[in-house]
Amino acid sequence: MRVPSERRKERRVREENRVAIEVPGKWGPEGGPEINALTQDISLGGARILAMDHLFPVGAFLKMTLYLSKSRQIVKVHAKVRWARTIENGFYEMGVEFEHGIPASVMALINHLYKKDIGVSLSSPGR
Repeated sequence: MRVPSERRKERRVREENRVAIEVPGKWGPEGGPEINALTQDISLGGARILAMDHLFPVGAFLKMTLYLSKSRQIVKVHAKVRWARTIENGFYEMGVEFEHGIPASVMALINHLYKKDIGVSLSSPGR
């Protein structure tokens, strides 16, 4: 039996981290309510997310805040939904690809996933 090839470029880590997803749409630049979710696995390139009560369409762009439990860091990222499915009534799973426009988010994820002290300030602007 042939095993499908792995398309991911980065190593995945199975772990749960809290995620707050800003709901895009009619609320304007200030955003609307946040959807609470959990990562099921995470890498430098993206994450598999478990969410309740909200399924985002494939191709949607999301603003997310990741609360990384092991390194106790908070990382804000933009992500694109690559796939989504219903797990069971009220629970949804989706794969997101991070859009790293801010180097600090990449450095925070490297520090979290690979546990290396990179000597870079990871504070967010305006904090």
